[in-house]
Amino acid sequence: MFILQKIKKAFDNLLKFNKLFKNTIYISIGENCLTDNILARYHLKSFSTPYSHGRSNIDYAIQLEKENYKNLLNPTFIKIGHINSKEVQRNKYYRLENNIYKNMHQNGFEFTHHDIINNPNHLLSYKRKVERMKKLSASRKKIKFFYHHRANSNADLNLIISKARFFLKFYENTNCEFILFTQKMISDINKRSLHKFYNSTNIKGYVFYCMSPWEGNDPKKLWALNDDDLIASMIYDVKKH
Repeated sequence: MFILQKIKKAFDNLLKFNKLFKNTIYISIGENCLTDNILARYHLKSFSTPYSHGRSNIDYAIQLEKENYKNLLNPTFIKIGHINSKEVQRNKYYRLENNIYKNMHQNGFEFTHHDIINNPNHLLSYKRKVERMKKLSASRKKIKFFYHHRANSNADLNLIISKARFFLKFYENTNCEFILFTQKMISDINKRSLHKFYNSTNIKGYVFYCMSPWEGNDPKKLWALNDDDLIASMIYDVKKH
């Protein structure tokens, strides 16, 4: 057991070392934890961001960039909400520009797994995440922002692309790219596939045609493990450029 622990520690240190010297920064900007999970399991994740472990949307991200994250942790705007019986904290300062998101992502910026009001360590963790974002626009490395737009009946991919273009203006002095991916449900397994629907210099858009939504209590569905072969294809395509 001790030897296995040493091997794991050495492997983890090697991954950290490799990340330090990578020429590309890979990070999540929402809408939920899945984006961060995919980057982590493909050993691409550079660091955690305010979006890595919560619920948000691109509207909130644009407003956060505009104000340089000034009000994200302001307790004046933190309200208590509930997901089933679980209590969660949400910042209600940020407004929704368009009703194109899944309902759970329209209730304010949600700290799904953090208690920033009562837990000092959680608050410090979020302060570190904020500081990383503030410094990012000065980076000399290539930046790849990954954004999972959760499938819903009001989804408007053209509008999301427009918002992505606006978001990237905050990083116009960097070499950056916006990777958008989403799902469409199908009933015929033979139509299961990955489609690249948008491809510009700094914005890529992918649609996963899947049998099951990436949600629920089944880990294989929640973490998109049932579609990991398609995700691997997207990752391969993103890394080529």
